[in-house]
Amino acid sequence: MSKKKSRLLVKIILGILIVFVVLIVAALVFIDSLAKNALEKGAPLVLGTNVSVKRIHIEPFNGRVEIKNLIIDNPKESYSSDYAIKLGDIVADVDLKTITNDKIRIEEMVMRDVDVVYETNVISSNLQDILDNVKKLDTKEKTEKEEEKPEEKEEAKEKTLQVDTIELERVGITVQAKGAPAGLPIKVSIDPMGPLGEDEEGITPVGLTLRILGAIVTTAIKSAGGSVTEAATAIGTATADAAAGAANAAVETGKTVANEAVNAASNAANEAVSAASGAVNDAANAATGALRGLFGGNNNAAQENAQPQGN
Repeated sequence: MSKKKSRLLVKIILGILIVFVVLIVAALVFIDSLAKNALEKGAPLVLGTNVSVKRIHIEPFNGRVEIKNLIIDNPKESYSSDYAIKLGDIVADVDLKTITNDKIRIEEMVMRDVDVVYETNVISSNLQDILDNVKKLDTKEKTEKEEEKPEEKEEAKEKTLQVDTIELERVGITVQAKGAPAGLPIKVSIDPMGPLGEDEEGITPVGLTLRILGAIVTTAIKSAGGSVTEAATAIGTATADAAAGAANAAVETGKTVANEAVNAASNAANEAVSAASGAVNDAANAATGALRGLFGGNNNAAQENAQPQGN
């Protein structure tokens, strides 16, 4: 080979390498914004409500993903709080050896500064509406998977997950009556979860979302049982009025609500309006009884009411 051809070949190879490096650098620069866009467009399909995120940072060479200020909006306009859930910081460590496998392993996921607003009107809540949306999608996916033919299952293998541990740190839940201007914030703790998806099939992203949301909703309901009395005292008659109004609306639309819940909520409103400061505590206790009666055995009514928000 002549020197002229050799130099030309070297230039071509160097040119290819330069283009390759530029493409890699560009991918690393834009990977965060691409991931942010994908999350904000994909998450609403799962949750049935809008999702926004301030920033996503991905370190592809060590498998670390960090998400800043992820906010899940309320599923319906009728809720007065600014949002349902805000996650200040999410950090996940991915096992890079599994990134091309059918099941990706997440060694650790930590969610910090979790701010939850549990807005309830006796027969439903914002968190329950979101959870119902996810359950509907999960049921649909399972049904479609069962109906697939064997050859289709081989072709359409979706990625699943294995998560060794999930921790939620610095969790605060605000319990408030639907439509009330404010609520009572309380600090709670949620036990670590995991391992999840250890079996061969793993856990789907929707299934993982269900587990995390389920833990948050369960904790919120337990917290509401002990804090609504204090919240009503702090807020005033708004809590009692909202509880009574919700119970009356449920009866008018033909929904089945326990008689104890309706009577207690109505009494709460009457006492709150007609009595002085001491009556506020009575109203709060009545509202608490109504909520506890609901949580004990009328969850189906809340699920029937939930309607996903379109995008």
